[in-house]
Amino acid sequence: MDRIYFDNAATTPIFNEILENLHKWGKEYYGNPSSIHSDGQKSRLLLEECRRFIAQVLKCDEEEIIFTSCATESNNTIIKGLAEKFPDKNEIIVSPLEHKSVLNPVRYLARKGYKVRFLPVDRNGIVDLDTLEKWISPKTLLVAVIHGNNETGVIQDIDAISKICKEKECIFFSDTVQSFLKESIPDVDFLSVSGHKIHAPKGIGFLKRNKDIDIEPLIHGGGQEFGLRSGTENILYVKALKEAVNIWIDNKEKFLNHLKELKKTFIDLLHQELPGEEVVSEKVKTLPHIVSVIFEDIDAQTMIMALNSRGISVSSGSACSSGTPKPSHVLLSYGYSPEESLRTVRFSFSIFNRKEELEKTIETIKNLKKDFKLLF
Repeated sequence: MDRIYFDNAATTPIFNEILENLHKWGKEYYGNPSSIHSDGQKSRLLLEECRRFIAQVLKCDEEEIIFTSCATESNNTIIKGLAEKFPDKNEIIVSPLEHKSVLNPVRYLARKGYKVRFLPVDRNGIVDLDTLEKWISPKTLLVAVIHGNNETGVIQDIDAISKICKEKECIFFSDTVQSFLKESIPDVDFLSVSGHKIHAPKGIGFLKRNKDIDIEPLIHGGGQEFGLRSGTENILYVKALKEAVNIWIDNKEKFLNHLKELKKTFIDLLHQELPGEEVVSEKVKTLPHIVSVIFEDIDAQTMIMALNSRGISVSSGSACSSGTPKPSHVLLSYGYSPEESLRTVRFSFSIFNRKEELEKTIETIKNLKKDFKLLF
C-alpha cells in the first residue's frame, strides 16, 4: 500500500484534472492582464470569468472577490486594512481558536495599543455568545471568529454571531479556510479562503469583502484587484482555483458523503479498538474531515514520528520551536492541560482517502501502543 496521507487540513493533493491542464493553461494565458494588447486582454477575460464564477458561488458582487496568494495574506489584509481605515476604533474581539495568521496580526495591533479581548469558550470549543454581545461597543473595530477550526474541526454558530454583529453595527470577519465548500457560506462582512485546502495549488486564495466597507491595502503598487492587492495576478493559479471550486460544486454531495463516512468509520474503529482515547469535541458539530484524538499514554510527537516511519502522515496542533513542542493554544482555551494538549494528534481526511487506510492506521496505532508498553 502507498503512503497514507491524513494531513489534509494542512494541505491537499492537487486534483489530477488540474495537474493535467496546468501546462496547457500556462502556454495559452501568458499575457499580463493589465496590458491592453490582445494577449493581455485574453488573460484579463479569464481573470474576470474566474472572479465572476467565485462570486456566484458566494452569492456576492464580483468586485467583492479579491484574489490573493493565500489566506494568511487575506487575513492580514483584512485585519490591518480595517485598522488603518478606522483608526478611531481601537478594540478587537477575537476567539482564542484562530489560526496564527489571525492571532498574530491581532497581537501586532495589540502592541500598537489596541485593546484585544479573547472570547471565552466551553469545553467543546464553542464561543460564548452572551459575552460577545456584552463586549461589543462603539469602539469595536471588528469581531473575528473562525468558522471551522483547523485543529479540532469545531463549527461555530456563525449565523448567530452575524446577527449580533449586525444588530450592534459591528464588522464581522471569519476565517473559512477549512469550512469553504464543506459548510454553507456564512453571511459575514469579510472572509478568507486558501486554494490548497481544496485541491488547488499552493499560492492562490481570495478574500471576500463587503464592498460598502473600505479597507486600506496591505500591498501597494499598480492598483490591481480594485486597488486592494497590487501585483500582477497569478492567472494560471486563479484558473486552477476556479476549476477546483467547480469540481467541488459538481461533486459536492458525493465528496461530503465520502468524508462523513470516513470520519464516522474512523471514530467508530477508534472507540472499538482503542477505547481509552478521547476524541476532542465529539459531542458538537464539527467539520467532516477533521478528528483530533487525545492519546492516554503517548505524546503526539512520538506518535507522529512513529506513524511516519510506518508510512502514515498525521500532525498535531502543537507548535514546535527548536525541537521543543508547545501546547496548542486551541486546546488550552478549551480547558485542557498542557500535558493533554501535547498528547493530541490530528487526523484529517480528503476525498482521496479510503476505508482500508483507516483500518490500517488504527491497527498500526494498536501495535505501536503494545510496543511502547513493552519498552516502558
